[in-house]
Amino acid sequence: MAKRKRRNRYRGPDLTTHLGLEVGETLTLEAGEFDERGLATSDYKGAPVTIAGAIPGETVSASVVKVYRDRIATLVDDISTKSVYRVEPECRYFGKCSGCQWQHIDYVRQLEIKRELVIAALQPYETLRDVEVEESLPSPEQFGYRNHARFTVGRGGKSGVAGFMNADSRQFVRIDECLIMDDRINETLAQLQGRLDRMTQFSIRVGANTGDVIIQPLLPAEIQDVPSGRQQYVEEVRGAKFQVAASSFFQVNTAQLAKIIDEIAAMLELDGDDTLVDLYCGVGTFTRLLSPYARKVIGIEESASAVADARVNCADVDNVEFIEAKAELAAQELAQSGLKIDVAIIDPPRIGCHPEALEALTVLSPRRIMMVSCNPITMARDIDALCEGGFKLVSVRPVDMFPQTRHVESLALLEG
Repeated sequence: MAKRKRRNRYRGPDLTTHLGLEVGETLTLEAGEFDERGLATSDYKGAPVTIAGAIPGETVSASVVKVYRDRIATLVDDISTKSVYRVEPECRYFGKCSGCQWQHIDYVRQLEIKRELVIAALQPYETLRDVEVEESLPSPEQFGYRNHARFTVGRGGKSGVAGFMNADSRQFVRIDECLIMDDRINETLAQLQGRLDRMTQFSIRVGANTGDVIIQPLLPAEIQDVPSGRQQYVEEVRGAKFQVAASSFFQVNTAQLAKIIDEIAAMLELDGDDTLVDLYCGVGTFTRLLSPYARKVIGIEESASAVADARVNCADVDNVEFIEAKAELAAQELAQSGLKIDVAIIDPPRIGCHPEALEALTVLSPRRIMMVSCNPITMARDIDALCEGGFKLVSVRPVDMFPQTRHVESLALLEG
């Protein structure tokens, strides 16, 4: 299921304007804990500060990048007291480009921080705070893992040039090589760099195990040597082929996806005789890869293009069916049908599950539920709702699908 984002605009009191700070000014700061953006936090004359490129415990000099009403955004210039976890970032754009938040942190420590973020998300809930959170599952690759890139094209003097926008400064940064991207994305970028006049954005997606590449949207007519505009690409995971529409979601770290299939099958204790429901199934990734472990799998997805791909992806599997509908409506219908569901997997968007989908799951009453979540905050909220409906959270396994960034995936196991 596509990981939709929802932006929350600050509507509280103005905390910063009275300071009269200007972009470019330098502040000396003590770096505190990370916030939800993956940035170290601090305080300047009573105003909240975020420090890109800092690690908690460090003393830094940082330049003001943006003054918001609720915080001062800064970027590290110099470190007078360094953390033992600090490493030299490999990317020449680190800091100017805000896509990676943690390249300056030792990878083992990154994994620990992600586990700590999951633990912190569970703490507000009495039913969840004492549950075991296992060590984070490391990614097979720390760089070059990402199979999907979405680039911005510059304007004015940078017209035709591809890059990224810094999240705070909103300054365009030309990117000639992104180290977390698959090599084929960077090779394609090199073919296009400087030739993208009349475009504003474009994306490149690759099949990490097939070499298939698609570019969307259709490139200008003058770029004839680079094929573009195809609506689908093909990926392969654990011997299974997946057709993926340009508009459909697919996990960005293919190698890690293969590893978590084993994790999910083991945690759910699938014995080959279970009926499994896959809510928010997308193009049928989990549906297809877990079908050998179940008697029957029912995939539920509201995106018509994703369901069309899912049916192609499972055409050679005889124990799978798909329902094209909103998760909450299809789950309600299954609950009313009286069909016995043994196990459920839910892989919702970042905003979490629809409350009615959670209610339907309590009626379906599967023996086990596996929640695959890319947002610890909404995951904890939804798990708490399921626990109120009679389930119990057994364990949580953080999974690093996004090395060098603040993002963390989690596998949460519940039992009825």
